[in-house]
Amino acid sequence: MLISKYEGSRSFQTGTPGKQRPQFAMKKSPLAGDYFDEMDHRKREAIHAALAELAAAGVVEVTWPRFQEGRQVEKVYLNFDAIPRAYELAGLVPRAERICRLRQVLAPLATHPWEWVRRWWAGVDASLGERRSAGLDLEDPEGYGELVKVLLALPELEDIIPERVFSQRVLGDSKAFEQRVKKRLLALLKSYGPEEYETDAEYLDSVGLTDNPKMVLVAGPMTFRVGETHFRLDELPGGLGLSPLTVRSMKITGVRARWILIVENLTTYYQVVQEVYNFMPVGLVIYSGGFPHRGVQRFLNRLKEYLETMGSTRPPVYHWGDIDYGGIRIFEYIKRNFFPYLQPYLMDVITYERSLETGISFSDKYAAKLTKLAADPACASWHPLLEAMLKHRKWIEQESMHFFPPDLSNEAGQSL
Repeated sequence: MLISKYEGSRSFQTGTPGKQRPQFAMKKSPLAGDYFDEMDHRKREAIHAALAELAAAGVVEVTWPRFQEGRQVEKVYLNFDAIPRAYELAGLVPRAERICRLRQVLAPLATHPWEWVRRWWAGVDASLGERRSAGLDLEDPEGYGELVKVLLALPELEDIIPERVFSQRVLGDSKAFEQRVKKRLLALLKSYGPEEYETDAEYLDSVGLTDNPKMVLVAGPMTFRVGETHFRLDELPGGLGLSPLTVRSMKITGVRARWILIVENLTTYYQVVQEVYNFMPVGLVIYSGGFPHRGVQRFLNRLKEYLETMGSTRPPVYHWGDIDYGGIRIFEYIKRNFFPYLQPYLMDVITYERSLETGISFSDKYAAKLTKLAADPACASWHPLLEAMLKHRKWIEQESMHFFPPDLSNEAGQSL
């Protein structure tokens, strides 16, 4: 009790003994129930004996009410100069040592390649330097050592990798990441990472980790080359799933689409692909899977490079997603990172109000997120839609909207 009070005191944080020693009043302490047990006075005698031994060793000072000396303890004080002995008697590693040890474990992150990791480390190290725990578990330096290993290994990943393969490679145990590191890494990504995502899987994908490798789903009039072999995607009416290795090795050699559409949700992607092949000329359809995973990002970069060679003949690029907080943010992410000329498709006030019957009501907490989004200057073009959403308090799933090919519908590509 006394050590805990000391470790939570100003004296501990400054490293200088203050005017008030760590102490407790017997009547208000966790010992009170046993100490004042009138049915068993042996408990009080045992406590008195223990206190006498500690007082004789100079670790504590005991005070007694007037005329009650030796009969009823009033307060117990921990002597500052005996604190090292107190830790020894309690069988505890001094908190200052635990903090110092944890600072040493985390020190390699000071030069981490990622700014957000360095920023987290700087804040934590400053708190530890002031003898505060910074919300970390001081009893688990080994666990933080594993976190450091993981954080140092992530920037070296060239492609996305299954969690268990990564865990075996970095930690020597295929389940160690999931069991001991994953939760802490996710907490860091959500609080300090450069991007806000919708799901844990998207956060992990952003640093190159996945449960299992994901394919890049794409359909439409595109040709590409891998090595010396050429492929025509439009010969496959249902499109194709490209592995991360294929995307890494491929070079796009032709895009004859009248339009390009990036689709957020899987069910809608399949519906759009089925619709596209009922019309000519067809468009190129790409499944983003929410925030695009590493493989999709690489494919979009390949596509961006090819479109830059087309000049004025470049087809328009649209994104179609849920009319909600996540859908808008996914659109802005793709626009910011890949296609500055990206246009929203069926993500406008007219489509929203026409779909309200299938809308899903949202909470005040969700409304606050939309309000914050509206305050972002980068989202100024979304203000009419955000105002309508805040007015009706509903968001719309993409699956509840009907697809119209952009080049054949006068409703296509409506501006916000």
